[in-house]
Order: sequence, then structure tokens, then C-alpha cells
Amino acid sequence: MAAAVRWVLVAAVAAAAVVALDNGVARTPPMGWLHWERFLCGTDCAAEPDRCVRYRDGMERGGGSRGPGAGRGALRCVAGLRPELQCPPALLPGPSERLFTEMADVMAAEGWKEAGYEFVCIDDCWMAPTRDERGRLQADPRRFPGGIRALADYVHSKGLKLGIYSDVGNSTCAGFPGSYGHYELDAQTFASWGVDLLKFDGCNAGSLGLLGFAYMQCSRVQGCSLSRAARIAGPSGVFLLLSQLVIGNFGLSWEQAVTQMAMWAIMAAPLFMSNDLRRMKPEAKWLLQNKEVIAINQDPLGKQGYRDKSFELWERPLSDRAYAVAVLNQQEIGGPRNFTFSLTFLGNGLACNPACSIQQILPTSRDWGVYNWVSSLSVEVNPTGTVLLRVVPL
Repeated sequence: MAAAVRWVLVAAVAAAAVVALDNGVARTPPMGWLHWERFLCGTDCAAEPDRCVRYRDGMERGGGSRGPGAGRGALRCVAGLRPELQCPPALLPGPSERLFTEMADVMAAEGWKEAGYEFVCIDDCWMAPTRDERGRLQADPRRFPGGIRALADYVHSKGLKLGIYSDVGNSTCAGFPGSYGHYELDAQTFASWGVDLLKFDGCNAGSLGLLGFAYMQCSRVQGCSLSRAARIAGPSGVFLLLSQLVIGNFGLSWEQAVTQMAMWAIMAAPLFMSNDLRRMKPEAKWLLQNKEVIAINQDPLGKQGYRDKSFELWERPLSDRAYAVAVLNQQEIGGPRNFTFSLTFLGNGLACNPACSIQQILPTSRDWGVYNWVSSLSVEVNPTGTVLLRVVPL
């Protein structure tokens, strides 16, 4: 039991909150990029080197390089993490390292870091199939030939932080080695690599007791995020993990993308994007980097939003007595709907008492002006869309 407690503490040794309480626990939801929803685990690196997370055939080969021997299936050599080594024979950084280093490059160069996205996170499938001879987790040498320490150094050189993944149980969701029975050793390993954040999964926890224990310890320390446990957000540094933002991927309409960003802000959920930042459309980038939405998500009061009166209306208390309000249209067919609600009930009667100013943030910016306590507000919302408002008492 004591070893498990130390495991969480050591795993967070390299983590540092941008905004933190005196106890070192993160006060606002973490923000960053994580590979899972967009890149998954089973991509063929030989055929798709730009989207590689895992080798299918185990060969250190790729496609799309230039020069002698280039082409699909040709051996690839890309200078990167360890330029002091010559290649061949060392294939550096390899397709998987390339994915994470390229995302770090984009985050540092295109305003993502300035917007608050500070973590580059490796999810499942980064490990070798077995531990090393000393029982330690190890990165797959074909996909991470420079090692996690070198990758962390590269990410840190961009002014960013590195996150990594493990599982409470004997194996990860994808079947790689889990941390059960190795908690303290894995914590020491991650700390020695310079890892800043741990996503601690629970696919194979084996029992709710084990998952619950890991959750209780994780909730005490900044730098640890349990992906299969939920808790009300608050200034304790524990936030509701609503999976990743998939804005900029395939399958979402614009209204659905606005809804995801708005609801993640209302719920004080961590903003972990899982998309291809190298190929981001301008409108998706505008939404993900929207300063006013991020300000709601990162509000230092740290309270999670809640439904008010109906399923479509959500509100979240912010600092300085302000409130964020999301009006959601769940209908998937038909046209826009008007939602009318009384301001009297917002914030248990305090949000607009005796008066307030209302600013619309999404889907477009609009100044609604000044309202009083007995006023009603009517907003038009497209199917599957959301209108996000900021209400400031006067």
C-alpha cells in the first residue's frame, strides 16, 4: 500500500502547474495534445509514416522520403532526437518519434503553446511488448529509438511538457505491460525520463477497489490523470476527464465542434486535443485557440458547470461572480430553435441581480447588452449546436 502511494507522488515529481494552489495541485484543467482519438494504435508505419504510432510488421521502414532508396517500404533515416548519432544504421527519430516531435514543433510555432496547450502526450502502444531484464518499462526500440528521455528533452526544448500513459492493472487497454506490481519502479522510471504528466488508465484494473485506490491517490497530486474515473471539478486539482477534443478531425459538423468546445469549457474539463495539428483548418484552429472560451475553461474558481431547469441549459460559476451559460440544442434534424429562459434563476438568482451584461462567445461574438433580474433571454441555436454566453453582474 505504501509503495502505491509513493508511486503516484514520484510520478508527479517532474510536474509543475502553471496555475497552482499552495499544495502544488493544479488549480485549472490541464491543456495539451494526445494522440489516441486521432491516431489510435494499429497504424501501418511502412505505408503511413506520417500517422504512425505502432509498427504492424515490426520493420523499421517507411515511405515518402526523398533521395536514393526513397519510396514506400524504403529504409528511412531522419535526423532529430540524437543528431550525434549517424544514420544508418540508427534510424532516427523513426516514425513514432517523428509524430510527437512534429506535433511539438507545430505547438511551439503556431500559437498553441501561447493559447495554453502545454502537454504533448503519448497514449497507449508506446511500450515494448515486455519489460527489460531489470523489470522496467521500456519504449519500443523500433518506434522510439531515441528513447523517452530524448523525446522528453526535445519536447522540453520547445517550452512544452511530456505526458505518458500507463495502466493500473496488469496490462494496458491495448495489451501492453501494465503497472500492477511495479508501481514504485514505474514511477521512478517515468521520473528519470523527465515525464511531466501521467495518464493512468484502468482497463485491466481487475477490481473497483484497485481502481478506486489509484483514483484516490491520483486525485491528490498534480501530474496524474485517471482516464476511467470521474470527479466533480474544483480547486482541489481534480477535473472531469471528458475524453479528447476531436475538433479538426473527420465526422463533426461545425455546430458539433462548437458544442464540444463549449461544453468542455462549461464542465471545466481538461482540454486535450487529439487531431493532426499539421493539417488543421483555419476555422478549427480559431475555435480551439479561442481566448474567451479558454478563459472560461481555465477560470481559477475551478467549479464544474451543471444543468439548470432543462437539459439544454447549463451554467458554470466563474470568478468575480460571473457565470458561463451554454444553451444546447440536442435535436439532430429540422432547423434552428429558439430557447427562451429567465435570468431570474441563473446562479440561484444571483447571476443577474440586480442587473448584468451578457456577451455571446460562441458560435460568434456578440454583445447582448444589459439585462435586469426579471428579464428573459431568447437565443437561436442550430441542431446539435450550442450558444456559449458570459454573464457578468453589474
